[in-house]
Amino acid sequence: MSNNPRRVALSIINDVLNNNAYANIALNEKIKSENLTELDKNLVTTLVYGTISKKLTLDWYTKPYVKKTKKWVKNLLAMTVYQIVYMDRIPTSAAVDEAVKIAKKQGDQRLSGFVNGVLRNFTRSDLPSFDEISDSTQKLSIQYSMPIELTKKFIQNFGFDKTVKIFKSIEEPSKASLRVNTSLTDVTTEFNKLAKEFEVSLSEIAPTGIVAPSGHFSDLLDFNDGLITIQDESSQLVATVLDAQPSDKILDACAAPGGKTVHIAEYLSEKGHIEALDLYDHKLRLIQQNAERLHQIDKISLTKLDARKAFETFGPDHFDKILVDAPCSGIGLIRRKPDIRYRKEITDFDALQEIQLEILDNTCKTLLSSGIMVYSTCTIFDEENYQVIEKFLAKHPEFEQIPLTHERSDLVKNGCIFITPDAYQTDGFFIAKLRKK
Repeated sequence: MSNNPRRVALSIINDVLNNNAYANIALNEKIKSENLTELDKNLVTTLVYGTISKKLTLDWYTKPYVKKTKKWVKNLLAMTVYQIVYMDRIPTSAAVDEAVKIAKKQGDQRLSGFVNGVLRNFTRSDLPSFDEISDSTQKLSIQYSMPIELTKKFIQNFGFDKTVKIFKSIEEPSKASLRVNTSLTDVTTEFNKLAKEFEVSLSEIAPTGIVAPSGHFSDLLDFNDGLITIQDESSQLVATVLDAQPSDKILDACAAPGGKTVHIAEYLSEKGHIEALDLYDHKLRLIQQNAERLHQIDKISLTKLDARKAFETFGPDHFDKILVDAPCSGIGLIRRKPDIRYRKEITDFDALQEIQLEILDNTCKTLLSSGIMVYSTCTIFDEENYQVIEKFLAKHPEFEQIPLTHERSDLVKNGCIFITPDAYQTDGFFIAKLRKK
């Protein structure tokens, strides 16, 4: 395949929308395998994330001109309309011509004529207004390209106005979010160093966090040396809540890719230790790489194990503290991972809750008396958060909830830390703390 950036972008979009590939993984693999300039890599990235995050809106724009066609043709039209509507620097004629060339190469003469006709009709007409959609939920779904069932779910959970705020915030670009490895340096030193090169500010919510509008921080020497790492601000709060003491024995039940594991390890002495579990070898390798780069591998053991079998492996009264960063729908990550919204399995909240409760039920039995268990997710729906805690406590009277506090009181709800993506432009996140009586 030629290294035409639009063809590369289309192949990734097809892979994500037609074959359920993960956008970030598909994009990284494709960019590595193609001979692209830096400028072309940026164009591919913009086209992939832009088209995927706006797919329902883009399909709505072309709907009057398309009756039925192949999936890849719909994706090509969406990608081209994205350039016309949202990318000022690309001339409309160039976007249309490139689309026709791609259609010729991918299909037959008839399809390239069809693509040309649809795009010419679209560019000659005025852009339709979302106000034409009379149903308010449908309008929200189309305007923010959020599947209708998920839109209804947001409204049911948060009400209409808050849903609009969340959807608007998800459309804004992600910040670059760094965590300082305070076992090797301190936040002020690192901030002053980065400020010479980048537009940085201290995190409003995480004491170890530094944020920037953008930047390739993984290329920096300080990243390779383990002085900083890339971790969202909301996720950095987990280690603070767990409050590891130097000699604690800790279980990290669902540890990959290891950001929180390594952060917790930074507070341990050589007497402390973390048992990090994951189901897959390649994910355990990620934890290992993270831990080695941040100079914490000596305090971490890696075990390939389903967290629902932790008790059978470790037995009772084994750990001082447990972190269950549970598998979840990941709804809080949509800003950075726009393809999450189209995945069918994420809306099966009952099945997810069942897994979350099974992990808590099993791991809690390995905790010492007066031990602490922290439960966290990167989702913002009650079924995976507050309901899980309620059901767990109802079944386990030997546990009690410890109410959390934060200097930003708007992050605390019902004794838990609960962050929606619109509050501080972070990932959506939930943290609860429990104690064995």
